[in-house]
Amino acid sequence: MSSIITGLFKSQSQSRKISEDLENAGISNDGYIMYLHEHPISREVKTSIWRSFFKDNTSLEDESLVVSVKVKGPEQREMVSKIFDANDAVTQNYIENIKFKDAESLQYLRRIVSLRAKSEIMPSPDIKHRGQTRGINSEVFFGKN
Repeated sequence: MSSIITGLFKSQSQSRKISEDLENAGISNDGYIMYLHEHPISREVKTSIWRSFFKDNTSLEDESLVVSVKVKGPEQREMVSKIFDANDAVTQNYIENIKFKDAESLQYLRRIVSLRAKSEIMPSPDIKHRGQTRGINSEVFFGKN
């Protein structure tokens, strides 16, 4: 089992720069996967989806890009995270105990990330506590006196 970092980027045109940065950092070509879309989607549709998800006014030029990188240890994880940040990753996910072969399927990764997001426990809102009370005492009357 390995660990991977996945990053979501705004444009597939970033793929060359990201792959160069990863390889210059010592990640071999078989140590990362780039998921490129095969079917084109109109710019208007992509932009509207992007804006609804991220509440951002960015206008997308081409398809988004997802990259997965196999990491070994915290140093390599930090290095890949810095490369993703330098290339303006929209979001990053760190997934432990996954077979790199399974990571070849983008659908599988989406399912893993979705399950993780659903399982996160959100912090509860601030709750105001009242001081201690004495409860019902002997001065409470029931019925008529």
